[in-house]
Amino acid sequence: MERKREKGQVLVVFVGALTALIGFAAVGIDVGYMYTVRHELQRCADAGALAGASAFLDGDWNDTAVKAVARTRAKTFASKDSVASTVLDPGEIEVMFPGPARVRVNATRTVGLFFSSMFLGPTKTISAYAIGEATPVGSNVKGLKPWGIPFPWDDTNGNGLYDAGETIHKDCPDGVVDPSRYFCPGTRVILKIGTPQNNPRNPNLPSIQQEPGHFFALDYGASGADGYREAIRTDSTFPVSIGQAVPLETGNMVGPTIQGVEDLIQADAGSQWNSAANLPESDAYGSTDSQWMASPRVVRIPIYDPETALVNGKSEMVVAAYAGFWIESVDHHLGTVIGRFVPNRAIGNIGPNNGPAGGPALKVLRLVE
Repeated sequence: MERKREKGQVLVVFVGALTALIGFAAVGIDVGYMYTVRHELQRCADAGALAGASAFLDGDWNDTAVKAVARTRAKTFASKDSVASTVLDPGEIEVMFPGPARVRVNATRTVGLFFSSMFLGPTKTISAYAIGEATPVGSNVKGLKPWGIPFPWDDTNGNGLYDAGETIHKDCPDGVVDPSRYFCPGTRVILKIGTPQNNPRNPNLPSIQQEPGHFFALDYGASGADGYREAIRTDSTFPVSIGQAVPLETGNMVGPTIQGVEDLIQADAGSQWNSAANLPESDAYGSTDSQWMASPRVVRIPIYDPETALVNGKSEMVVAAYAGFWIESVDHHLGTVIGRFVPNRAIGNIGPNNGPAGGPALKVLRLVE
């Protein structure tokens, strides 16, 4: 009898342990499922936050219309991937603007549990959030072409040089009648001048300012014609920061300029400027943002403030901002390079409210939370 009672007790203990084990296994399966759903929600929130913040690369975050674009992009991209086998519907995605040029996306999904409803309830609401930001970059920027031009200004006395008191334009105001003296989308600008300012063949375009010996050519650490030419042809690894004094190359560098720029143009020879869209396009790289920005003819260069001009005996240029341009042409005799200012969706921004004080600013997208 004693042995039968022991067997009965062992059976009870076994059944109890088995029940507990099954319970833990059930909870473990459902908890693992909830973690999977949470991971999928986080992926959707991240994608939505970055997509929404991209609207602030070329738009004012205070502008209601720009925020509407950001909201639409955030919801669209947050609902592209599946969560628990189906995409999120609009009611499961919340978009907010917690700060300058920031987008917060909250993603939520209520899921049914498989085995542990008696422990955790029949359903569980899971959520994730992400905050994306279009943030200015001011230091250690690489991939810049070795040219440096000034902000445009009103040359009231017509001498082609900046004089104290003349108005400098660091943005593109709404409704500007004559955009030729502003960095507005499509404005034609001299990126590199190859001959002295008073040469009659110089085009009448912004950024003509030239002190003696300054031909807009920068020395990125590989001095001489070969290093300068290579910095045009390739993405330079030389880091450039706002406020940095970059050495100037001596001479006008006409030959290396023509050779380097010709390589860029030939790499996308079919590229043309679409005046209606104020954007470049080509058969090779297309007309959408992700395509035209990949063209070798779309370049970034440093900008300097003509009021500060050049320093240290005019042997260095102090960087004030960055700007993006599409290379339109190069003069095969003078080496003068002409470009068009591009709306900097991934290259910069015109007059950012929360970036440097006025002027184009290189921006990148990032997740801050």
